[in-house]
Amino acid sequence: MGTKENVESASLQDLLTKGEPITHFFYEYQGERAVEPLLLIDNGISLWHEHIYTNEAHDNSYLWELAGSIIEDRKDTAVYSWVEWVRHQITLGAYTPAQWDSGKPYPYKGLLISAIYLLEAKRLCAEQQSERAWHIIALAYYHLGLSTGSSTLQNTSRAAKMLHAARSEKVRALVLAALDKIRRDESAHSIESAKDQVVGLLRRKRDKIKHWLDEFDTLIPEKTKGRTVAKQKNDVFERIRIMLDNWCLPSGPYPDVADAFSHFSTRKRTPRAAEEAAIRGTCEAVPIDESDCYLRIVNFLDDEYVMTLKVSREKVA
Repeated sequence: MGTKENVESASLQDLLTKGEPITHFFYEYQGERAVEPLLLIDNGISLWHEHIYTNEAHDNSYLWELAGSIIEDRKDTAVYSWVEWVRHQITLGAYTPAQWDSGKPYPYKGLLISAIYLLEAKRLCAEQQSERAWHIIALAYYHLGLSTGSSTLQNTSRAAKMLHAARSEKVRALVLAALDKIRRDESAHSIESAKDQVVGLLRRKRDKIKHWLDEFDTLIPEKTKGRTVAKQKNDVFERIRIMLDNWCLPSGPYPDVADAFSHFSTRKRTPRAAEEAAIRGTCEAVPIDESDCYLRIVNFLDDEYVMTLKVSREKVA
């Protein structure tokens, strides 16, 4: 547990890790009590849908119907149960959704497995087989956790990180510090503006960070793309600006930097983009919370009442 001073010196939003779910469910607000499996299933389904609503990179809503068809089209298997055999195939990469046409490994295995297991658990409860549902529920939550935004980005960018992380570590720390200041000052309203302001801040601090910049510049190979324009070498700040074009991408090599830049993409989101996100959905018709909260605490009380706390930058609802 952190100290009281650490908590009080930072905003609540700053204490949250990038990629955490917005909603958190608490079941023992008034002390220890048993929780029905169906409640955990319903909450898991809500968290699953929250994940697809907040993923701006890919619309994965189709996975819910795909999972439902897999549950319904059961086949006999030699060793595993049907859902476990499907999980085995997905885990090993032997099954990939037809909608994923990229040549890269499928990064949302956990999300698909979680949907399959949530639907299987729901089926078991409907058929009064709750004793088997418990481990199915546990695996559904486990694989949903593996599919958080940060986990997916880390898995898909590991090779690039191993190649470049050592030589760029200190510069990335400078970039993250600059982005944090820009976010607090609310001075950038687009990713492009944030990239320009990062370089501007570094230029103004060049005397204080000269040692780190010189070290980074020495480690950059002469033939690195973007290092030269015709016969004139770019200066170190121009090279950093060029690298930020890659670092800011969701598919870039550094999830922490991409997450920091993503704060600025939400500000310039067009009405059309917001509308496209809003129409995502599945046959479960899980509602979208359209409030601007970044944290939602849902407490289940012993008397079957539900108390919800929503926290936004501006207010507590």
